[in-house]
Amino acid sequence: MTEGLQKVIDRLQEHINLAPSEFLKYPEGELRRRSAPDKWSKKELLGHLIDSAANNHHRFIKAQFLPSPMFVEGYAQNDWVRIQNFNEKDTRQLVELWKAYNEHIIFIMQNTPDKNLEIKLNADDAFENADNLLLLMKDYVDHMDHQFKQIFQ
Repeated sequence: MTEGLQKVIDRLQEHINLAPSEFLKYPEGELRRRSAPDKWSKKELLGHLIDSAANNHHRFIKAQFLPSPMFVEGYAQNDWVRIQNFNEKDTRQLVELWKAYNEHIIFIMQNTPDKNLEIKLNADDAFENADNLLLLMKDYVDHMDHQFKQIFQ
């Protein structure tokens, strides 16, 4: 495993170790509250991170068997959050799903051959700022850092 990937895994593991207990400290009302009509609640932000895990799970696998460079498609994030209605999901179940999915993402990362980390990617969304698989994995955790800053501010 490369040093770069190990750093990404270590950062993700730190989130898995710390975020669930921190999230569960908030009262339900605060977890559901939106700061503005067009902003997501803390539960919706965590749900968005589950959606990110689901979409990146596919990307991390497909990049390793589809012709290179693989095109990284974006997804309709607001629609995903709206349709799933995360504010109505049991908070503990939401946290456990986020944790389990990210434990699996780590497993995928750990089992990615070093040579595959250099597989080239293309994307037309500016937020997909990764031109190879390693950078996409790093971007996944960078995005999580940003979302958790919003949740835990």
